[in-house]
Amino acid sequence: MNFLPSNNDKLFKGIFDNVALSKIIEHLTLKKEISMSKNLLRWFIFTFFFIPASVLAESVFAPCEPTNYVSCDSNSLFNNNAGCGKSSLLEEIKFDGWIQAGFYTNNHGATTTRLRGANSKGRDASSPDPLSGNSSLLTTLRSTDIQANQIWLNAHKDADGSKGLDWGFGAEILFGTDGWVSQSWNDAAFDYGWQSGDYFTSIPRLYFQLAYSDVSLKVGKYETLLGYEPFRAPGCFFYTHTLTFPMESYSHSGALFEYAPNDKFYAAAGYTTGTDGSFENKYDDHGFLGYASYQFTLNTTLSYAFHTARYGVEQYYPSGALRWFGNNNTFFHSLTFRQNLSEKLSYALLWEYGDAKDRTFGNHRIMYGITNYLIYQINDKWGIGFRASWAKDDKEDAANTYGGYGWVGYYQGEVYSYTLGLKWDPYKHISIRPEIRYDHCVDPVFNYGNNRDQLSGGVGAVVTF
Repeated sequence: MNFLPSNNDKLFKGIFDNVALSKIIEHLTLKKEISMSKNLLRWFIFTFFFIPASVLAESVFAPCEPTNYVSCDSNSLFNNNAGCGKSSLLEEIKFDGWIQAGFYTNNHGATTTRLRGANSKGRDASSPDPLSGNSSLLTTLRSTDIQANQIWLNAHKDADGSKGLDWGFGAEILFGTDGWVSQSWNDAAFDYGWQSGDYFTSIPRLYFQLAYSDVSLKVGKYETLLGYEPFRAPGCFFYTHTLTFPMESYSHSGALFEYAPNDKFYAAAGYTTGTDGSFENKYDDHGFLGYASYQFTLNTTLSYAFHTARYGVEQYYPSGALRWFGNNNTFFHSLTFRQNLSEKLSYALLWEYGDAKDRTFGNHRIMYGITNYLIYQINDKWGIGFRASWAKDDKEDAANTYGGYGWVGYYQGEVYSYTLGLKWDPYKHISIRPEIRYDHCVDPVFNYGNNRDQLSGGVGAVVTF
């Protein structure tokens, strides 16, 4: 059994946000006036939603065969007849989702501060300082308070070509501190700029699918095949992500052909409107995504993915003038090796490399890194995992166009990271993931740029429905 996450298995304002509880009411369309105190409200939501959701899912719904979709379950609150032999259209359309919330902090006591000023088109003029809080190297920048990372709703119909031509679709909406990841930020269009403070709304997937025999075609916005760690919370073992995760694209808009002749081999090839682009494609970006995976034995799998694209950028000048440049190229690829060492112990190795050239200004950035994963499944409820990651950003910036910003966290340099985590699944629909993490940079990037080292930790919980 493979216990590692797989990429293919790949609004309301923060529920526990101390400074913006009123936003909860706005997004849920409840009355703005509320008589109970803020603390009582927070504990009410946690006690009467998170815990009963898991107990209800475990004890009430009748069992039936599960589907292959990572977040869809035969015991879903919205779909308790799915997979039980029903075939009507309404029963083939599945509704599901999850909520991930948690707390993460650091040994420096560094809280999240905000930048004021330029280049905030479509976003708040006050953006988080990437050197504050936990540091955006961790993809969990926000510190010292409980946050809702992902509130994810999904409607989809899987296309099954095994009995002839079939159709399907996927439509999703995400709200939370993770929402910026899946926005169409590359061309600043579609869902880009849907933001309220540190919380973002995005449309991770929106596509139509046709399938016949072993071949399928998706047209629309679909998630990338690059990398190893999934962005979707239910598929992750750790609460935070590896250092190379922000290097990857999350989504593409365009068309994707998929071919799966058997359980061992899967291949895909598609046209994209660049890296994290939208349907609008206002910079006239064009790219190609390729992927292949083969399971050599029951315990050994090798996967390779790449994406290459031409892309345009908007450049802001000190005077506030805006100009578009389109003579740029990017190439990124990833190689993943997975090995089950025993029935309970699994290992994975991820290697990633990216190359971005801005021919307009003479900039050239090379980004690469390696991540090792070791996961031990103690029993059906408990697992323990260790992740070691190294990443480097080499930059040649002739005109200093990006002001020294690197691939992630506005940092350019070399970073090492080590994460130890537990995964506890007390009930079928709830997962709790505490972890502790140590990061070291060759230059000071933590604690507002004063420290090279940081010890951080926290706990996240995922409830699926």
